Amino acid sequence: MSRGSFRIAHLTATFPPYPGGAGNTCYRFATAQAERGHHVEVFTAPAEGEPPDPGAAVVHRIDPLLAIGNAPLIPSLARIEGFDLLHLHYPFIFGAELTLLGRLSSRRRRQALLVHYKNRLVGKGARRGAFAAYELTVAPIVIGTADRVCVLSADHANSVPYLRRTGERRPEKLIEMPNGVDTELFAPLPDELGLRASLGIGEEAIVVAFAATLDRAHHFKRLDVAIAALAGLGDERVHLIVASGGELLDEFRAQAAAAGIGERVHFLGPVPHSELPGVLRAADLFLLTTEPPESFGIVLIEAMACGLATIATEYPGVRAVVDDGETGLLVEPGDPEAVANAVRRLIAAGPDGRGRMGTAGRERAVRLWSWPRLIDRMDEAYAEAIAERRAGAR
Repeated sequence: MSRGSFRIAHLTATFPPYPGGAGNTCYRFATAQAERGHHVEVFTAPAEGEPPDPGAAVVHRIDPLLAIGNAPLIPSLARIEGFDLLHLHYPFIFGAELTLLGRLSSRRRRQALLVHYKNRLVGKGARRGAFAAYELTVAPIVIGTADRVCVLSADHANSVPYLRRTGERRPEKLIEMPNGVDTELFAPLPDELGLRASLGIGEEAIVVAFAATLDRAHHFKRLDVAIAALAGLGDERVHLIVASGGELLDEFRAQAAAAGIGERVHFLGPVPHSELPGVLRAADLFLLTTEPPESFGIVLIEAMACGLATIATEYPGVRAVVDDGETGLLVEPGDPEAVANAVRRLIAAGPDGRGRMGTAGRERAVRLWSWPRLIDRMDEAYAEAIAERRAGAR
């Protein structure tokens, strides 16, 4: 099957202007695929804000019957047809079930299904039991039904029981597909925006950057650990820049103030993705304190592409990204003291030591995660899934 001949439907719970990583990944694939000549349509829910230009891709923003957090119920997803392939961005509560329902139709079953697996569902409080039940029931069925499953890394896939079983039984079904980064947009440059000066940060300061969506759906980003680490560091030279939006922001502002470091934690609010490189270039290092179910923080490779040394919590997925001691440092999840010690190590390394790590990280980002490489790999995954589905339909 030649390239340019695919009719692709992306099914995603979120899509820009919502700032989550899964939606941004969908946006990058959809727009690039449309530029290559594929017919691309995206099916998603509306989001507040100014949407980016989707290029030649068609974006259907469908009002849901109901929505629970980032889980919109859009019944028409079960009736999607006329495509060579459905690209389901998982997790997508309701969307996954409706996709399975649609495949009960012999006509719609001719469409290949590729599941782009990002992370498990792990909830807090009342959601914990419901999400655990979902992971034991719906998720394995979705993976079992798919023609191909894209996983962010082999390390991450091995940490999820139903993915590990799939890899053991049908290794060709799992395709390693890491997140991508625009290495032209995210590149090492000076702080041309003068962000440090605008925030009143002195030249002698050490600036740590943190970026995430801080809503309840992203409770695992753990900015509280970063703030606690800064408070325990005991070094007034260190400032934390937080490029984040979401309903949890006020809680973190209160935490920083209560810890006596409110003047050194700078909350920028939500930052458009196109402006995030300017934030990263104002920093001396990047901090990722998130923990499972996070699988592969996109902002981590964006920081590396900008030439920043990184500190990240160690869990499946991140181990495939950060080369400990070479491009950054890995620390135990949920441990503010370990984070503080890592910051001390990078301060002691000086500009030259941090610069060597940043250069190594930049080289790794260009080699492994630049978008053109990933679009090629996804084309190959589509071709395999479509060929297998058509062979099975004969």
